[in-house]
Amino acid sequence: MAFHHKNIGLCVIVLLLSACAWFKDSTGLTSSLQEDIYIKTKNYADLISLYRNELKNNEDKKVRFKLAKLYYLDGDYRSSLLYLEPLLKDQELPVYHLQAQNLISMKNYNIAINVCAKILKIDHKNAEAYNLQGVAQSLSGRLSDAKRSFITARQFFIADETANNNLAMVSLMNQEYKDAVNLLLPLYVNGHKHPQLVHNLIFGLVKSGDLYHARLILEKEKISGDIDTLLGALERVDLLELRRG
Repeated sequence: MAFHHKNIGLCVIVLLLSACAWFKDSTGLTSSLQEDIYIKTKNYADLISLYRNELKNNEDKKVRFKLAKLYYLDGDYRSSLLYLEPLLKDQELPVYHLQAQNLISMKNYNIAINVCAKILKIDHKNAEAYNLQGVAQSLSGRLSDAKRSFITARQFFIADETANNNLAMVSLMNQEYKDAVNLLLPLYVNGHKHPQLVHNLIFGLVKSGDLYHARLILEKEKISGDIDTLLGALERVDLLELRRG
């Protein structure tokens, strides 16, 4: 959320993810061992089948939440909300967080903001709620509100990488490229290399005219085999046009 868990997504660079070799459920392994293997290999399809079977045989809130989380990670947001629905009556914060993440992914930003407000009535210092609220606000064009939400999330100890990357994204959308670089470069130098952070940093460097350091990072991180073409493409990106589009 990009914005990471749910950070804002900047769709400038496409990540190519290599496929994993999945372990098949034909070995007679115990359910817990199967689960461990599937989790380590990010085999969402078999994990979903495993949890669905468990839930079909015995209602369990923890299993239901894990199933809803998996559907979210697999990009099936409607199914995630469907399985999450019976848990909402318990008013548990992780359930509301996941609900908001799904709503943001479905571009239901105002409803997501309302969910975050519900969380903050229960816990007015909930950093994740402020962060998700900021994500929804930024994606709906309310950048000033988003900035305030992200600053509050940082005050309540959301991870620095998450807060600064989200604040940097707001700066990028406002064409405040040097501010974005000032937020992200210290994190990068200190070893934070989440792909979105790196891509936002490169974009900020390019748009602020620092092609030298943008090129150094592209070479170091081996992001592109044609750096000149990529730099030229990034120079031509107009985020205001993307927002209007």
